[in-house]
Amino acid sequence: MVDKLKHAEYGRFHQLSSSKLVHGLTRNTYGTVSPIALLKKSEPGATTYRKPTNSLKSKLSAYLELIRPHNLIAAVLCVVLGILTASRALERPLYALEIVIASAVVAFVSAGGYVINDYFDYKVDLVNKPYRPIPSGRVSPKEVFYFSLVLGFIGISLSIVFGIASFVFVLLNSLLVYSYSAKIKEWGIVGNVVVSFEGGASILYGSLVVCAQTGKYEALASALVPITIAFTLLLGREIVKTIEDYHADSVRGVRSLPRTIGLRKSALVASAILFTVPALSILPLFSGLYNASIYIPLATFTVIIVVASALKIIKCSNIISTAIKVRSALKIAIMTGILALLLSLLL
Repeated sequence: MVDKLKHAEYGRFHQLSSSKLVHGLTRNTYGTVSPIALLKKSEPGATTYRKPTNSLKSKLSAYLELIRPHNLIAAVLCVVLGILTASRALERPLYALEIVIASAVVAFVSAGGYVINDYFDYKVDLVNKPYRPIPSGRVSPKEVFYFSLVLGFIGISLSIVFGIASFVFVLLNSLLVYSYSAKIKEWGIVGNVVVSFEGGASILYGSLVVCAQTGKYEALASALVPITIAFTLLLGREIVKTIEDYHADSVRGVRSLPRTIGLRKSALVASAILFTVPALSILPLFSGLYNASIYIPLATFTVIIVVASALKIIKCSNIISTAIKVRSALKIAIMTGILALLLSLLL
């Protein structure tokens, strides 16, 4: 029922013209509040899109929504994939505690990244997703900012368990995620590349943990194939998302690909990237690490989704509405792709 209400609300917003919507929703909202101002305990000066609520249930729901649990599951599976790939390559046993701690590191840092993105992106969400925690009034920007700091601090602190290389890697990636939300996102395709890299970085971190524990750099090399596949699929999806956000990105002045070269050309770029995924998906079969009888069926299902999505986005007449559907389909492809690699390592 909640999802239906969200989509209904989303549809009503997109029935309005972009210029009127942006003008109407950006009045009397929280002004841009710098993190420095928050640390000095200054408060935003106006109201949110909806009347704020102090209900505990509403607050907890908002915090849960901020961390995007479904995305965290994918991030955790990626770090497990990195550990499994490296361990299999080194013919090394798996250690449950190692997997749990590494997964916790990635989960906390990723959650902090999602939360800080909502903080910097709330004006865009006013246009595109007014039901999100900040524009809906369930939490304030100040609460969101401090929540992101706590999550990031826990993740970075936990990373020291695996040594200085782990700590530095996690710290630098956390700073990159923060910088993306604060500014890099506005640089268009550069921001898309950063997000896609961070997706692959979760796999890389898993292999780095094994490398730190064994001192064998082959652990890092073993993860290059899944990292490349993940990066490519994520980059295609990120460009599709910028098509979906075409109108909303004008609020923040994001120089996205669609706002630079147009919707149709951006759809062609996204499709061209996605069409490389089938070729890349063959690479794991040459490594000797994955069980082909498990990998091939699941990878084939993933490839079908990706190719169908790529064709759909270039053949459609209404690119923006199609991008919404394609973005969701590609999220399924990401999950099935991860499972294809994971299960073929385990079974």
